[in-house]
Formats: sequence, structure tokens, C-alpha cells
Amino acid sequence: MKKLSLIVLLILAFSANGVLAQITIAPTMVFVDQQNRFGSFLVLNGSEEAQEVSIEFPFGYPVTGPEGNIDMIYNDSTAANQYGISDVVRGFPQNFVLQPGERQTVRLTIRPKDYSNGTYWTRIKTTSNAQEPAIGATSDDEITAQITYQFEQVTTLFYKHGETNTGIDINNFSARDTEDDIEFIIDASRTGNSPFLGSIILEVNDADGNTAAEKLASTSIYFDYRQIFSIPKSDLNDGNYNATVTFKTQRPDVPNEDIVQMNPVSRSISYSKE
Repeated sequence: MKKLSLIVLLILAFSANGVLAQITIAPTMVFVDQQNRFGSFLVLNGSEEAQEVSIEFPFGYPVTGPEGNIDMIYNDSTAANQYGISDVVRGFPQNFVLQPGERQTVRLTIRPKDYSNGTYWTRIKTTSNAQEPAIGATSDDEITAQITYQFEQVTTLFYKHGETNTGIDINNFSARDTEDDIEFIIDASRTGNSPFLGSIILEVNDADGNTAAEKLASTSIYFDYRQIFSIPKSDLNDGNYNATVTFKTQRPDVPNEDIVQMNPVSRSISYSKE
């Protein structure tokens, strides 16, 4: 009797630091420019199985919903034509097998078009799954069930062309009460010719100027963005507060020299808890 094989493919999408992923990628952002059109990133197999790895370069960017949740957009052809570099980037190798504990450097090169000044980008989608056994490795009389987990990790390649600049317009900064929390809502738009890479900092001070609460989020803003910070009501005493939100082009996972810089942008509001 011939072998009957049942294969179930599960595709799991992760950010590059997904704790379940068996493949590690570093760095999560690669930067190239006119003077240096070559970049690279490292793929490491931390599992106990050989992993098949493939690399693709789709264009995409994050957007935020009404509650500040982040989704990725991959089907915006207009933005892809204006900002994308998927068609001019080459990677080597793009398909390979990593044995347990092995690592592979993937080298990238850009052949830029006649771009205007600004920053352009593509996503680097790294897909991995355990290598399938060779044909004939199991008995023909076996009935086997095989579940294949496929991991997708998405990082970013940026290409900076000419003079680059970025900025933030804070369109709205407000507070609202929920049953248990105070939500501080920030709506912002990116200006300039490059994405904002940095941090959003919320500081809540009491009437005496003492810091009562502080929040920080590292983020990338490509177009419009909504950030919501929640602070438990139990963390604040009754009274008057001043809340300040600040956008800075600094984040712990990216060197400052790779980030397009701007002066910090802040806005403040008053809030009363009763």
C-alpha cells in the first residue's frame, strides 16, 4: 500500500522579533543611499531543524485604525509607484536552506531610477519553514500526517536619495474617559519627503509639575497616524493635570545616523480627574 500523506500548511505572520519565529533577522531596518547602494541583513536559524528560507520585496506601509490598531497595506499601487523600490532592489541569495545554528548574509543592491529627493522603501518579507524530508525517507506503507508551519517576517529596506527631511503635524490631541482608563488620543500627519522614524512620548504632570504618568512608543509614520495611550484611572489622584505629547526622531533600535532628523514637536492639553 502506498503512503498517504496529509499536509497542512499554516502561515504565521510575525514582526521580525516575533517570539515564536525560529528564524532570527537582524537588523530589522536596512538603510542605503546614493553614496552606498549596497546593504545586507543576517538570517539565523535558531531551531533544531533545517529551514527553507525565501526572500521577497513587496511594497507596503502601516496604517492605524480608529482605536490605534496597526494594519499593513500592500495593495496601494499609487503609493508604490511614488515611493516604492521593489522593482529596483536585488537580493542574493533569495532562496536557501539553513541547517540548525547556521546563518546566512543576504546582500542587497539598489539600481535607482531618476528619483526626486526623498526616502523610498520596500518591505523585506522573509518566509521560512522546516525543510521537508527527502522522498523515500519514510516507508511506502505508512500513513502520515504532516503539519507545516510557515513563518513570515517583515522588515524594511530604505533608500535615501538626495536631500531628505521629515516632520510631524499634530492634528489632534485629546483625552477621553473609559470605564477604567484615561485614553490620550493623538492624530498626526507626516510632512517632508521621508517617513518619520522615532518615538512618541506622553508625559502627564500634576498641578505641582510632578510627573504622574509617562508612556513611550517607538514607531514609524509614513502618512497619517493615530496613537492612543491608556493610563489606568487608579494611577492618578483626583485633580488637575497637564499632558504633553512629544515626537522625537530617536528610537532605541535604530542608530541616530540612519534616521532622518527633525526638531522635536510637542503639544499640551489640560485634563481634570474627579
